[in-house]
Amino acid sequence: MKHYLLVRIKTPKKTSLLLKLNRLNVDIKEVVYEKEYLRFQINKEDLKRVKKYLVSFKVEIIDETGIFKLKKELKKNNLLITGIIFACIVFLILSNVIVKINVIHEDSHLRELIADSLKEQGVTSLSFKKSYDEYEKIIENIKEEYQDKIEWLEIDVEGMVINVRVEERIINNYEKDYSSCHIVAGKSGIIKSITTQKGVTEVSINDYVEKGEILINGSIKLNEEIKENVCASGSVYAEVWYNVSGTIPMVEEVKKDTGKMRYNFMIKNKNEETVLLKSRVGPEKRVENVLLFSIFGIEFYLQKEYEVEVEVKNYGVEEATEKGINLINEKLELKLDNFESIIEEKVLQKTVKDNNIYIDMFVAVREQIGVKEYFEESRSDSNVEEYN
Repeated sequence: MKHYLLVRIKTPKKTSLLLKLNRLNVDIKEVVYEKEYLRFQINKEDLKRVKKYLVSFKVEIIDETGIFKLKKELKKNNLLITGIIFACIVFLILSNVIVKINVIHEDSHLRELIADSLKEQGVTSLSFKKSYDEYEKIIENIKEEYQDKIEWLEIDVEGMVINVRVEERIINNYEKDYSSCHIVAGKSGIIKSITTQKGVTEVSINDYVEKGEILINGSIKLNEEIKENVCASGSVYAEVWYNVSGTIPMVEEVKKDTGKMRYNFMIKNKNEETVLLKSRVGPEKRVENVLLFSIFGIEFYLQKEYEVEVEVKNYGVEEATEKGINLINEKLELKLDNFESIIEEKVLQKTVKDNNIYIDMFVAVREQIGVKEYFEESRSDSNVEEYN
């Protein structure tokens, strides 16, 4: 880029001066004739030649031009400009910071519950404001978590203050008050343990029971005559059987972090995302976005780019089968309580097709099968509820 200076030379013979400059092959432009001066822009490199060969003329430098003038002004007023930029940044940050959160409801327990939930969702004092969509998602999460307590929830952002208005859900319990019940089998299986707290035990260890069969009777009899009806209680564990299936890929891409992380910046305007800097990690990466601030619907994010490497793993039939068994066991164990466990497992069939292995398994589980079955005078008027 050529660097031009705005200069002027005092001379009564302006045309003669221009001819001399032309003979020296001097790069000039935007010539202006003034009363006593000839003003023009000259290439900074040619100015040295003018001063060397036209020593009788005094060249007065007026100013820089173009981008160089802008740089000069920025350098001249750098403290003022820095102060303005800093003030703008502080204003943007402060205008997007929450300083106070008001949860509006007369019940202190409910107010505390909502405040704790907001904190878990990242809505706290001295934190950055979130977008409208993020607040809507937070509202849905809280309502789903406390659907039996909250009827309606609203988050209203007023400047640097957030007002949370909540309406408590009132549940009228019209359920019938049953006073008598049996413990029946919720599933078929072989009884492994039984503990009776109230009622009469009807089965023994290693008995096979069908679904719906009475395990602990709520009708206490003497000489075949019902003396008392109670709500039976206790726990019954049985061996229950499942047939499960799963599909496991024999070729798998495994991604893991290399430990290399670089920062970047991203601007989000509605659904359009613009990354400001060129990525300094490899093509495979994992990105975390941290919202810095939001203004006029435009969100500014700090990006953390983690470099990852992709490793292709090839599994043999036995290795893939073992992996499938472990995955199935993990899913089953998520549904079991502390006193339930997997007793036995057996692969019934496995098929290899299209780089996948398909397995069918038999799994025996020690599981609590007792459920309450309410009754009045007979079992025809009953209601079943799982009992743990």
